[in-house]
Amino acid sequence: MKSIVASAAKAAIAGLLVSVILLAGWYIGSGIDGLGFMSTIARVIHVLSAVLWVGMIWFVNFVQLAALAEADDGGRATLMKLVVPRVAKIFRHASTLTILSGIALLISSGYLLERWVYKSAVYVPPLKGGLLLGAIVASLVMWALVHFVIWPALRIVLGEVPGDAEAKARARDKARVAARINLVLALPVTCVMVAVSHA
Repeated sequence: MKSIVASAAKAAIAGLLVSVILLAGWYIGSGIDGLGFMSTIARVIHVLSAVLWVGMIWFVNFVQLAALAEADDGGRATLMKLVVPRVAKIFRHASTLTILSGIALLISSGYLLERWVYKSAVYVPPLKGGLLLGAIVASLVMWALVHFVIWPALRIVLGEVPGDAEAKARARDKARVAARINLVLALPVTCVMVAVSHA
């Protein structure tokens, strides 16, 4: 057991293997069809990546930004070197995986391109469809903020893109505001996605 929990990567791989065994057992035992299984896998990936993405939104807003504001110059330099780039990498990849798995889930559930997947149209009640569409648009806005506002600004702050002290200060403000907008959108998007998938 100690070897499994010796590193985060080993623990995650162990969790993944247990999940694969459980899902395979469920698939074999229940006789679920291929499309249903694909939909389940898309949903699992979507939920896990969304949890990671939203978790990073909360971490950045309530932990990372607060720590950076309170740290002295040495502490801030350490955070900028060791923490911020890792968080940004996870943030970017989790947001993209959430969007891609969401598209796969929309297709496999019949909400998108239903005539390509199903023989007849899939009925989606108007209120549910409207809420889902709003959550999708908000998710895309959040994804765009990560990739086109936060990440380019962080590259300036981290020194990957040249910028003087004033440019770095503007970039920090831009990233902070975009992170706050993501925080505002994260909870309603999560609530709507959970509600429409269980209604």
